[in-house]
Amino acid sequence: MMHHWMPRLGLRYRFAVAITVGILLPTSLVSLLTYRLIDNQAEQSAHTRIERSLAVIDDQLTNTIHTAEADARWMSQLFSDDISSEPSLAPTESNRMIELFLEEHEQYRYIIIRSDHRPDVVISRPSQPKPVVKTSAFTPDSASIHHPIVLPPSTPNGRLEAAIETQLPDSKGYLIINLSLEPITNVLSNEASAHGIRFILADPNSTILADSGHGTEAILEQSSSLQLVTNSTTEWQIAAELPHDRIYPAAMSAIRSTAFIIVLALLIGLFAAALLAARFIRPIRMYREAFGRMADGDLSFAMPAAARDEWGKLGASFNRMLKSLQLHAFSDPLTGLPDRRRMLQLIEQQFKMNKPDETSPFAIWFIDVDNFKQMNDTRGHAFGDDVVRQVAFELQKLMPSPNVVSRFGGDEFVMLMPGANDLSLKAHATRLQERFERGINVRGDLLRVQLSVGVAVYPKDGETLDQLIASADMAMYKAKRKGKNNIQFH
Repeated sequence: MMHHWMPRLGLRYRFAVAITVGILLPTSLVSLLTYRLIDNQAEQSAHTRIERSLAVIDDQLTNTIHTAEADARWMSQLFSDDISSEPSLAPTESNRMIELFLEEHEQYRYIIIRSDHRPDVVISRPSQPKPVVKTSAFTPDSASIHHPIVLPPSTPNGRLEAAIETQLPDSKGYLIINLSLEPITNVLSNEASAHGIRFILADPNSTILADSGHGTEAILEQSSSLQLVTNSTTEWQIAAELPHDRIYPAAMSAIRSTAFIIVLALLIGLFAAALLAARFIRPIRMYREAFGRMADGDLSFAMPAAARDEWGKLGASFNRMLKSLQLHAFSDPLTGLPDRRRMLQLIEQQFKMNKPDETSPFAIWFIDVDNFKQMNDTRGHAFGDDVVRQVAFELQKLMPSPNVVSRFGGDEFVMLMPGANDLSLKAHATRLQERFERGINVRGDLLRVQLSVGVAVYPKDGETLDQLIASADMAMYKAKRKGKNNIQFH
């Protein structure tokens, strides 16, 4: 006994040591290289995501300003005639149109039309107080001027707005439109929350206009931790501040990660021999269990066959054998449904699943196609086969898993319904009748097929297989005697 046992232990020990050394050295090197690679990729990915966010903010700012410019030019057209005419204190049609415009566009606070020929026309939203606007910085050689301003705050952080001026068509005045930039500040906050970093909006002089981090500094200072884009329309700067510890990870983090990987590789090496031995034995155990299931009549499984080694080839051959057995032993060749023997086995298994102190009801449906013999005699057996196939197909759709539909023989089908109750039985019976009332498609034609159905429920209609099948059969013939095309419960 010792003569056979000791060499085996020695072989396992040498195998474990060899695997430990073989895994430890390359794993240590690969772990270091992998860490650096992942760290660099993570840093590049972070910068790429931030660049996309900056581009989103830049695009939204550009679109917002361009839209406001277009609206300002359009509104200036409305007042060209009013400016040329005599001053009038009564509201004009143009004023009313602007008031409606402000009601429909919440991003605009107020509009001012200024001219040498008439008093200033100030139109604001009903909830907005009349603004006090300084003398315009408009010059004839500029089409529009952007004046970013921060109004006296109604909240501790203020409210970001921009004033856009445009010359009237007759060059006798200009129009000022006040634009709220709260959507831009909201985007800054959303992107900051998504990335966990700080986003800043500053004017061309680096004066901070909006800050998602609510910093205390007023001037944006350039640093290596900032990613910047400059908006081409406003020349404003949009910046993202990446924390220092995200750009340059601490060296100790790399050391801890490397040490952890090395220790883990050492443990893997120590247990690799036992794990590999178990892996080699596992397929043999699986096939032993598979042959046991086959001996019990269970063919509803498959062996792993994805591997390209000998076990994978064996699994593929075994599965082909199983399919052949299923096709010839327990499957109806016409419909592909379980045959009579397979259904009886499934019902027997259902009986075995019921414990003596805990009964789980289940139902047996006995389904017969009415007037099938006449259909066969008048339209041929091939047509009858097509009808049987289509009825089987519809029954499977109506009664999905865990229900099992089988062809019991000829035009008879038997269905096993686990966990049956009065509500589910009535619901399935209604669905069955409604579906076949609409007819089924056979060879491209709509054929109205009638079914006589008998239902028996365990345990009240039978406590054995024979009793339950007989009860369902009797209920089916009861449906026949009542004029066919109906469902009867035993």
